[in-house]
Amino acid sequence: MKRIAAADIAALDTNTVTLLDIRSRDEFELKGFTGSVNVPFDEISTGLSKLPKDKPVYVLCRTGDLSEEVAEILEDREYDVYNIDGGYAAYIAHLASTDM
Repeated sequence: MKRIAAADIAALDTNTVTLLDIRSRDEFELKGFTGSVNVPFDEISTGLSKLPKDKPVYVLCRTGDLSEEVAEILEDREYDVYNIDGGYAAYIAHLASTDM
């Protein structure tokens, strides 16, 4: 499975990739990324049909664990998919470390 570091999320261009955020709707509405697609984990079985196959999909969750499961499902369905290691928590930790 392909992976990227959470620190690299900000560099993703949502015009050329799909950033799939599988956190809850509430989490997404409070702290979502502009241009990302929210399909909460509990809606994955019906929500994956919304994803285009013509560009890479980067999967984000709170900690990187559930996104890995979803990335495996997408990989099995022949998507070009990446798991974001450490998820949103790692991204916030990265931001906090760069503010020092």
